[in-house]
This record gives sequence, structure tokens and C-alpha cells, in this order.
Amino acid sequence: MAKNPHYFSQMAHVEVLTTDLEKSVHFFGDVVGMDITGREGNSVYLRAWGDYFHHTLKLTQNETSGLGHIGWRADSPEALEEAVAYLESISAGLGWDNGDLGHGKAYRFKSPEGHIHEIFWDVVWLREEGERGSVYADRYASNRMNGANPRRFDHVTYMVSKGKYAEEKAFWKGLGLKNPDEIRISDDMPAIGGLFTTANLSHDIAIFTDPTIEPNQAVLNHICWNVDSREEVLLALDYFIEKGYKSVMGAPTRHKADEGFFIYIIDPGSGILFEYYACARLVFAPDHLDVHYLKDNPNDAWGSANPFAEMAKGKKLGLTDGVVKPMDI
Repeated sequence: MAKNPHYFSQMAHVEVLTTDLEKSVHFFGDVVGMDITGREGNSVYLRAWGDYFHHTLKLTQNETSGLGHIGWRADSPEALEEAVAYLESISAGLGWDNGDLGHGKAYRFKSPEGHIHEIFWDVVWLREEGERGSVYADRYASNRMNGANPRRFDHVTYMVSKGKYAEEKAFWKGLGLKNPDEIRISDDMPAIGGLFTTANLSHDIAIFTDPTIEPNQAVLNHICWNVDSREEVLLALDYFIEKGYKSVMGAPTRHKADEGFFIYIIDPGSGILFEYYACARLVFAPDHLDVHYLKDNPNDAWGSANPFAEMAKGKKLGLTDGVVKPMDI
């Protein structure tokens, strides 16, 4: 019988390191509208109302901002053991830990450019009761229309240094992820970025080359939450504007590479981008591949801003001057 070739069922959470924990907690809790589901040590745990696990976001106080780690749930207990054996065989493993709040023992590993990940099986399925509970059996929390009100965790995007994308691609394809979209400068040059998915989402993780960063800097670009419609993205932008924030790219726009309609807002505690996103296409064919070219601005189908062009000017993450900081609030 044919066997599902991947080790992961889904991306389960992301840890963001922040230099101002309480400011980040205020942003994601009070402004974005996520539920706080736990506090432990220097960390606070949150999730959107449509998430099922104990948390999808971990915020941790740190001297510098960035990516702490990305958490993946295994496809089964057996897949966890198989993943560990594979990661050790390619010298990517960092070893076991006893698990964090909300999940059991986890195996830590490092992707080629130095980003830290973990894989686990045992999880806390957090079903809320009372005011946070839902009348819908398949909802583990109610939609209370809090803040910008994202429904669920969607994906993470991180950056790699020049020439290192090929190693990341080989690494993630070796772990069984599909690669439905790729970014190239031209067909006679190596690709510089791409999208990777465990199942049917347009991507769980996106990886792009940033020529302004050094090898092994492990730079986080953004974390993304999903809503059900473009109208909700527009309503959210109205809400953010009223609260004193502004969209990093100005007007809402749509990705050419996955069709997601989106805005970027900056968390003032960590300085990291938060993406609010809807209507990306789904991927079902295991061999699906679309090629996008840098000159066509695959990040912005409507032609507003080209972060890749800004990177070529030496701007880290392709963020243009004058639009990347929130207003004083």
C-alpha cells in the first residue's frame, strides 16, 4: 500500500522573541484579538478563536527580537519516531526536550540556515467553556468578534542568505513537503524562493532569499493569520488604522504567487510583521508547480510595492523607508 511520504501533519505554532513582551501581548491580545491561553516564565501563549491546540503563538521576552522556533505536529506517533531518525541521519537534529506548555515531548532540529524547529505528537486540545465556549461542536472557542478577529494560524515566512535557498528546498522536500510555487530571476539561474506545504494550504512555510543578510542569521519575515473573506481583511485594516497602526505596504493587495489577499501590520513590541490574510488558493495535486519571476513582483499582484526590488537596494526584508513603523500609540 502506498504510504503518505511526509512526517508532518501541520504547522502547529510559532514562537516569537520580543524585546517588549507586554507591548506584544497587548498588540496580539487586545488589538489583534487573540485569546491568552497561558503564561509561564517569560512567555505568554495565545491562539485565534478558530485554532484547536492550546496555542499557536508563543511570545517570549528576549534581548533581541526574532524567531524562537517553529513547532510542527507529527503525522502520527510512528511518524514522529521516523522523522527523528531521518533528521539524525542528515545531522539536523538537536535532541529531545520534555515539551512546552500545551504539548508533550518534542524533538528539536535546525534547518540549513539556522532556524530552529521542533516536532511532537502529544498535544493539548483546548476546548473552551463558558463565555469563550461555542455552541458549535467543531469549534473549540466561540467567535466573539474581538479586535481584528483572525480565525486561525496560517503560515510563517522566513529569509535565507544569498545562494542558500537550494539547501532549504532540498531539506523541506526531504521531509515530505510539497513545493507548489517557486520564485526565479530567470530560468538559467537557481531559484531564490518558494512555498512549501504539508497538505492543501497554499503554504505552511515560505522561504525567500534576502541578499542583505549573512549566512545562518535565521531571519524571520512574518507570521500570518487567516480570515474567511477579503471583506474581513478590509474591516481589519479599518480597525488597525483606528488604533493608530498602518499597513506596511499601504493599500491592501494580493499575492501573485498564492492569490492571498493581505495586509501587513508591525507588532510594536517585537518589530516583526504580522500578516492578515484571506482567499489564497488551495493545493491538491502533489506535483503542482507554478514558476513566478522576480520581474513580475510575485508578492504583489496589484503592483503597489516590490519588496524584492527593495532588497536589491540593500533594504533588509524589502521593507521600504517611511512605511514600516507604526504610528506613535
